Amino acid sequence: MRFFLTLFMVVVPFLSGWGAVAQSVVLEEVLTIGDLDDDSLFQWVGVVADPEGNIYVTDAMDYSLKKFDKTGNFLAKTGRRGQGPGEFTAPRLLDCSRQFLFVTEQYQPVIKVFDKTLQYRFHIPLAGPVGDIKVLDDDMVAVAALSARGGNHVAFYDLSGRFVKTIPLSPGPSRSLMNMVSFDIDSRGNLYVAYNFADRIEKFDCSGQKMWSKKMLGIDQVKKKKISSHIIPLEIVYKDVALDRSGNLYVLGGKFSRNRSRDVYVLNPDGELLWSLTLPDTSHCIYIDGNDFLYARANEGISLKKFKMVSK
Repeated sequence: MRFFLTLFMVVVPFLSGWGAVAQSVVLEEVLTIGDLDDDSLFQWVGVVADPEGNIYVTDAMDYSLKKFDKTGNFLAKTGRRGQGPGEFTAPRLLDCSRQFLFVTEQYQPVIKVFDKTLQYRFHIPLAGPVGDIKVLDDDMVAVAALSARGGNHVAFYDLSGRFVKTIPLSPGPSRSLMNMVSFDIDSRGNLYVAYNFADRIEKFDCSGQKMWSKKMLGIDQVKKKKISSHIIPLEIVYKDVALDRSGNLYVLGGKFSRNRSRDVYVLNPDGELLWSLTLPDTSHCIYIDGNDFLYARANEGISLKKFKMVSK
């Protein structure tokens, strides 16, 4: 594995209309896993880190779940193509609790659960394929899914798949792709949501009361295409969200950002824009671990990069 000490400086003068304080943020690249010259990763999709610093990724090209230590050394791998226990058809998102790893499938209504040694344990059946996931503890997960209780809801389930509660988002057909969201939940249970195909970022408290709603990019609507009876959005507005230890929300922009799939907008818990940073490469997602290191994609998924964020 290779380590890098490259510094990336980004500034936000164009955001002054939002009341942001102009400042610079340095991304210090501290670790890269995967390279064009090795086969550590083929096309990683999801990433999570545990409190010990171990890094776990799902790899779509070889249908696997992989584990690396905090210095990037390969430790273990599990999975193969298939629909049996511990097998994958299209591994995608993952999150972790103290004991378990939770892995979603792209096209299946299920969450597959592994222990930290990557041994398959059980699965959680759901009503529809998962759009995003947040593990709250060892016995509850929250999901956004295209189902009667998903899409325009974030639903909470126990590990048997029993429905616990839901937080409604925006009204509309529940199975519409236009309602797909990325979300995160803070330590108080507040829910932060960014719509993938609409210029909308929102915060709800743990009871489902909307606390604020923001439009950041001035986008009225995205291009859509009708296929049969379905309306398919063609342009992604926001791609992912993540919270840091201070409760600040990081939102990865899509097509309409100045730097497509690279600009990350940072909002405080009240929805005020603090600053923006720009990733050195395009990414489909962002992840922030318990020590406020930021992870993103490079080389079209062959590389996973870890950054230290330093305000100047």
